[in-house]
Amino acid sequence: MAGRKQLPKRTMLIRAPLTLRAGEDDDLIQAFQAVPARKRAAFIKAAMRSGSFQSLSLDDLPSDDDLEQSIADFLK
Repeated sequence: MAGRKQLPKRTMLIRAPLTLRAGEDDDLIQAFQAVPARKRAAFIKAAMRSGSFQSLSLDDLPSDDDLEQSIADFLK
């Protein structure tokens, strides 16, 4: 047996846990509930390609300090 052929291109595996909160992320929760688990990666890639992902700047994301403060406020 020759086995499986190697793919000609390199791949990148990204694992990113995603937490969605009721009341805040209801639209995303509803969208993910409609997608079978085995098709979530394809769904996420399609959503990233069709949205404003291409124009997103890292400066638009919350800073680590903001995230720490948010967690601290949540734990109070």
